[in-house]
Amino acid sequence: MIAVLDYGMGNIHSCLKAVSLYTKDYSYTKDPEVIRNCSALILPGDGHFDKAMSNLREFGLKNIVDQHVESGKPLFGICIGFQILFEDSDETLSSSKSATVEGLGYLKGKIRKFRGKNFKVPHIGWNQLFKRRQKESILLRDIPDESFFYFIHSYRSVEVEGKAITGLCQYYGEKFPAVVEKGNIFGTQFHPEKSHSFGLKILENFIKSL
Repeated sequence: MIAVLDYGMGNIHSCLKAVSLYTKDYSYTKDPEVIRNCSALILPGDGHFDKAMSNLREFGLKNIVDQHVESGKPLFGICIGFQILFEDSDETLSSSKSATVEGLGYLKGKIRKFRGKNFKVPHIGWNQLFKRRQKESILLRDIPDESFFYFIHSYRSVEVEGKAITGLCQYYGEKFPAVVEKGNIFGTQFHPEKSHSFGLKILENFIKSL
């Protein structure tokens, strides 16, 4: 059974509909027992990094997610679910400009806002994904290089360990990680559930790999 985590983030309907195309054995839940017994966990949604982490702690879910990862079972983060896989972010509710908020820390790397006069923020719309050809990928199996996916975000991952990156996106001349896969940790900065056939193929690849 796949657990799609209910931790107060948005864009749930599209994600559940997409998952249901490939399995009927799934649950949208924040029940600790259901999560403990699932075979894989999806962190969906869009929203605020600080709020996402606050919700995980407030709902008593962070330790449950930690236990899931420590057990070796797969975890797939989408958009904000992707970002919280990293060490920290400067998307904080604090008024302090230097403040950061701690993430789950399953992957080395940080989440930082696009900055500079050349960047239009947020990054919204369709953009190409460049596969790292030297990397074996479960998520990108049978996905043509330079396929288009749907992005909506103002923050991106930086200082990410290269061996975890299987796909990159280029935005105003900067390439940033858009797909990560390391051990039982998977993630996409874009929304596969909103990315038509290639996005759905990514979800299918994940589900069929279980």
